[in-house]
Amino acid sequence: MTEVLSQDEIDQLLSAINAGDSTLESVPSAADSRKIKIYDFRRPDKFSKEQMRTVQNMHETFARLTTTSLSTSLRILANVHVASVDQLTYEEFIRSIPTTTTLGVVSMDPLKGQIILEIDPAVTFTIIDRLFGGAARAQK
Repeated sequence: MTEVLSQDEIDQLLSAINAGDSTLESVPSAADSRKIKIYDFRRPDKFSKEQMRTVQNMHETFARLTTTSLSTSLRILANVHVASVDQLTYEEFIRSIPTTTTLGVVSMDPLKGQIILEIDPAVTFTIIDRLFGGAARAQK
C-alpha cells in the first residue's frame, strides 16, 4: 500500500531539496504522528471493568436459560450458576481444565465467531446417565 504525503510534507521535502540538504531526518514522517498502543499478549487486559460486568450479566442470563433447558430436557431439578468471570490467556485456560473433560465448539448465529464450552466430566456423565434412563445420581 502506498503512503500518501500531506501538502506540508511535500513542501518540506521540496524546500530541503532546494536548500541542498542531503539528510531528510528533520522531515517528520507520517509514522511519527500515529499513536501506538503497546499490548502485552502474556497478560491480557482487553476488557474494561464495565465490559466485564456486561459479560457477567450475559453469563448469568445463559446460566438461567440453561437451568430451565436442562430441567425440562432431563426431567430433574438442575441448577446452573456462574462461579466467576475472568480474563485468561488461552494457555491458562487449557491448563485449568481437567485432562478428561467435555469441550464443545459452539457457533453463536447470528453473531460472528465461536465459543468454547467446557463441561465438567461429572456433569456430563450425569446427563448421559439420565438420557439413557438412569436415576441421574451424581458421579464420584
